[in-house]
Amino acid sequence: MRGLAASVLVLALTLVGGPAGHSLLSATADAPDLAGIWKLLILSSGDDEVLILDLKMTDGKLAGTVPSAQAFLGPLTTAEGTAEGNRVTITFPAQGNPLVFRGVVGKDGKALGTVRFRDTTYPARLEKTEARAVAKMQAPPSRQELLEAQALPDAKERVAKVLELIRQNPGHPMNASAYGLLLSSAQAAGLGPAEVREQAERWIGEARPYGPEWSADIQARAVKALQGKKAYAELATELALAADKALPTDAAPELRGNVVSMLARSARLAGKDEIAAEAESRAGLIDAQLDAEYHEKVPPFKPEPFAGRTGGKGNRTVVMEIFTGAECPPCVAADVAFDALLRRYRPTEFIGLQYHLHIPGPDPLTGTDSVARQGYYGKEVPGTPSTFFNGKSEAGGGGPMARARAKYDEYLGVIEPALSSEKRADIEVTATRAGDEVKIVARATAAPGDAATEARPKLRLVLIEESVRYPGGNKLRFHHNVVRALPGGVEGKALEGGKGAVEATIRLSDLRQSQDAYLDQYPKSPRARGAFPNPLPPIDLDDLAVVALVQNDADHSIWHAVQVPVKEVKP
Repeated sequence: MRGLAASVLVLALTLVGGPAGHSLLSATADAPDLAGIWKLLILSSGDDEVLILDLKMTDGKLAGTVPSAQAFLGPLTTAEGTAEGNRVTITFPAQGNPLVFRGVVGKDGKALGTVRFRDTTYPARLEKTEARAVAKMQAPPSRQELLEAQALPDAKERVAKVLELIRQNPGHPMNASAYGLLLSSAQAAGLGPAEVREQAERWIGEARPYGPEWSADIQARAVKALQGKKAYAELATELALAADKALPTDAAPELRGNVVSMLARSARLAGKDEIAAEAESRAGLIDAQLDAEYHEKVPPFKPEPFAGRTGGKGNRTVVMEIFTGAECPPCVAADVAFDALLRRYRPTEFIGLQYHLHIPGPDPLTGTDSVARQGYYGKEVPGTPSTFFNGKSEAGGGGPMARARAKYDEYLGVIEPALSSEKRADIEVTATRAGDEVKIVARATAAPGDAATEARPKLRLVLIEESVRYPGGNKLRFHHNVVRALPGGVEGKALEGGKGAVEATIRLSDLRQSQDAYLDQYPKSPRARGAFPNPLPPIDLDDLAVVALVQNDADHSIWHAVQVPVKEVKP
C-alpha cells in the first residue's frame, strides 16, 4: 500500500450482507447522518488508519476535506459523494487509477467493507473519530507471532499456535493469514476433513460482514490452501463451487479466473471429472481474455525501435541483468521497462537476462543457478529489483506500473551511451536442439592487451526461455528472457592466453527434473519464505536461446555478449 503515491482514492460504501443483518433488504429510506470527522482503517494487518475525513452532509450530498492521510496515498485534500439509505459514495480527487471501498453503515454507526488498492482487496472500516491526524502505522505483535508459528517444524505444534493466535483476535480480518496457514498445515498435522471443514466455514463466516468481494476472496484463499491435498479434495471442490457461485457480477476477472482454475484442479483430484471439464473450459476462456488484455496494456507505452548506432566504433552489445521476483510489487516498473527494452533493441545491440529470486516471497521461476548468480554479485544485490548493465550495478529500484515509463527512460540513459563503446572480446556461439538434447559450442578471444595479469576474463553461457507465463502476486502475467540454467557451470571458463572455449550438452528432461526437485524441496528448507502462493507453472522450456558472454571477474565488467536462438535439427 505504501507505493500508492499520487492516486485517486474512490470510496464507494455499498450495502453488503452480514450476520448483523446489514443487507440490501435492511436499507432504510433515510441516509444515516455522516456529518463529522471520520477515519478510514485498513484491517488486513491490524487497525491501520489511512486517512481522516471531515464531512458535511446536505440532502444526501457529501462534501468535505481530508485533514490528514498516510503519505502513500498522495496529496488528498477534498472529498465529495452521495448517500442513499445506508449506501454512501465518497470520492477523493487525485491522480492515478481509482481505488474502491465497498461496505455498509451498521447500527453502531460504523461502516464495514473493502478497499481495493491497485487490484488487491483489503478489508476496511470507517468510523467516527475526534482525531485530526492519522496515527502512525505499526505492525501488530501478532504478525511476528505468526511468522514464528510458520517456522515451527512440527505441524501439530504449528496448528496449535495458529489456533491460539486466531482466538486472540476473534473475527478480525487480520486472521486471514493465520487461517490460511492453518488449512495449508492441516494434512501434515493430521486434521480430518470434518475438522478442516469447521475451520474453513468459520473463516468464511467471519468474512461475510465485510461484503461479497472480501467473502469471495476468503473463499478463494480457503480453496487455495487445500489445493493438491487428496484428503480434502471433496471439501475443496464444495468450497470452490460455493465461491464460484458467490462471486459478485463485477468481481475482478483475475479473482474469477483463480476460483474457476482451483475448482477445476480440486474437482479433478476428487474424481469429479464432469465438473472439472466444465471449469477447465471456462478457465481457458478467462485466461485467454486476461492474456489478450495484458498484452494490449503492458507495457503502458509504445517503445520506439532503436534507429541504430551512428558513427564511431561502437560495437559492444549491452547486457542488462535484472534480479526480480514474481511476488515483488516494486519490481513491476522495472520488469515492464525491461520488456519494453527487448522490443526496442535487437540482440546485437542489447541483451536482457532476467534472474528470479524468492524475494519477497517464493517464486517458482527461481532456480539454483539464478540464486548462484545472485551470490556472484554478492551485496550488490540487496533485494529486488536490482539491475546491472555490463556487470555494473546501475539504475536500481522500481515501483508500480505507473513508474514503468520513468524506469524505461532511466535505463535508456544508461544503455544509449554504452552502445558507443567497443567490444573487448570476440565471441562465436552455436546452439542446436535434437529431440531432448541441446548442444552448445562457444569460443571467445579477448581483445589484444585485455588478457593482462590484472584481468580475469571468463566465458559464461546462459540458457534463457524467452517467454514464461506465470501470473504472480505482482500481477505480471508474462516474464521474458528468464534464466533457466548456466550451462558449463556457474563459474564459467577462464580465458587462458586470451582464449577459451566451452562445449555443453543439456538434456531438457534432466533440467525439468532438477527444477521440479528444487521447487519441491524449497518450501521445506530452513530459508524458505513460506509455500508457493499459486499453482506451479509447467516447465515448458520452449522458445529457448543461449547467451555467451565474456566477463572480467576482477571487476565484473562484461566485455561483450552474443545471443543466438536454439535451432531445431534432426536427431
